[in-house]
Amino acid sequence: MNDSEFKRVLVWGGWLRLSHWSIAIAVLAAGLTGWQLGQGAPVPAALLDFHYYAASLLVFGLVLRLVLLFVGREHERLGGLLPSAGEWRAAGAMLRFYLSAGKAPLPRWYAHNPLWKPLYLLVYVVLALQVATGSLMQDYPIIARFYLPSVHAFWAQGLLWFSVLHVAAVALHDLKGKTADVSAMINGYRLFFIDRSQLPGTDEQPLRFVAPGGKDKPG
Repeated sequence: MNDSEFKRVLVWGGWLRLSHWSIAIAVLAAGLTGWQLGQGAPVPAALLDFHYYAASLLVFGLVLRLVLLFVGREHERLGGLLPSAGEWRAAGAMLRFYLSAGKAPLPRWYAHNPLWKPLYLLVYVVLALQVATGSLMQDYPIIARFYLPSVHAFWAQGLLWFSVLHVAAVALHDLKGKTADVSAMINGYRLFFIDRSQLPGTDEQPLRFVAPGGKDKPG
C-alpha cells in the first residue's frame, strides 16, 4: 500500500451548509438588486420585491448560523471561530500563501481557515447591521446622525468585495491544496492527507489525522 493517501471526513454538517448557501445566495441577490435600486432610475416593483425576498433569505440563513454558534458541531460553535494561541502561526502562513499567489506552502487546518476566522465573525456582525438598517431606513432614515441608506450601501459594497475575495481564495485553495474546499461546502466532506510512514506498526494500524485543537483523531 502507498505510504500516503487521503481520507474523506465529514466536517460541515447539513445545517451549516444550508446556512452558508442561504447567506451566499441572499448576499448575491440582494447586492445585485440593491445596486439596481440605487441607480435612481424608476424600477419595476418586482425588483424591489425580489430584494426583500433576498433579505428574508438572508435573515433565515443568519438566524440559523446564530443558532449553530451555540448548538452546532464543535467547530461550528462560537469557540470554533475564535483563533486559538496555536493558530496564529498558521494564520501568518496563510497570509504568506495569499501574498505569494499560492507559491508559498498552504498550511493545513481542520475546519475553518485560521486566517479568516475573525473575518467570519465580522461578516456576521455586518450582515446583522444590514438587516437592521434595511428594515429601519424607510421609516427612520436618520438615527444618531447616521444616514441609514448610506450606511446600508457602504456595507453592501463591503460584503460584495468580501464575497469576491472569499470565492477567489477558496478557488486558490483547491488549485494549490488537496482538501477539496469547494466540494466540501456542497457535500460536507474535506480530504485529509494521511502519511502512513509517520504511523507506528503495520498497515493494519488505524489512520489518524489532526482534528480541532491539534489532537489526533482516529480515522
